[in-house]
Amino acid sequence: MKKSVKSCLAMVGLFSLFALSACQSGQTDSSSSSSDVKVKEKDTSLSDVQKAKVLRFGITGGYPPSNYHDEKTEELVGYEVEIAKELVKDLDGDIEAEFVEMPFSTILESLDTDRIDVAMHSLSKTPEREEKYDFTVPYFDKVWGIIVAEDSDIHTLEDLNGKRAAQSVSTSTGQAAEDLGGTIVPIETVDEAVKLIMQGRADFYLGSDVGQQDYLNKQPEKLPVRVLEETVQDVPASIVLPKGSDALREALNASIIANTEDGTMKEIYEKYLGFDKSIQDFSEE
Repeated sequence: MKKSVKSCLAMVGLFSLFALSACQSGQTDSSSSSSDVKVKEKDTSLSDVQKAKVLRFGITGGYPPSNYHDEKTEELVGYEVEIAKELVKDLDGDIEAEFVEMPFSTILESLDTDRIDVAMHSLSKTPEREEKYDFTVPYFDKVWGIIVAEDSDIHTLEDLNGKRAAQSVSTSTGQAAEDLGGTIVPIETVDEAVKLIMQGRADFYLGSDVGQQDYLNKQPEKLPVRVLEETVQDVPASIVLPKGSDALREALNASIIANTEDGTMKEIYEKYLGFDKSIQDFSEE
């Protein structure tokens, strides 16, 4: 039986205490934001979502096994799609999950323009993002894998220094690749990255280990690439909301924790991945 979401609210209270206090007092702390960053203070309130009976999730629809269209039915599926549908069940008011598909590079800015209510696309909290947006507790344990050409002289993480990294611009993967010494070659999809590597126009691609493996497994023929044995631990994925959406964030936090503790998340991950990627200890967050 699923643990009561209401019982989880006490567990997540600490996550929103300071934000709620600032909201209630009408004060906004702008000292943490740089002068050239415009912080959106839009309250995507829980009551508004309940009134609309829809929570709009920003995704790409082309990132298997997270979110993608089934080749036979064209239905939108994936572990993040199923998780989103489970989370809205706990918000009260017969709310449905609506998925708004767009290029990855426009997902966060779509929060600014009210095209979506939340962003859910394996997004990790970074200092830069935290200046502009709020984050739920994590729902997915992320590990980066690294793809290189089969005949590449890259064998360890140290070998990546000075190499060309096929990465999406302004993403946590791009930042991680740069931290490892890579120079960014812009791409939008895994397919683009792998093609650049095979053409010799890029040296490596750093991305979700499960996404990479799913991509390689679905190829009709083995590609002339390999995955390094070494991996890179990333910050777990969270749902991203506009600044000030405290009630909605708290409700989603409670639902994430409840669905994790009752095994729902584990079942979804095992369905799509064959193993569990749920968060093991929320006290560390």
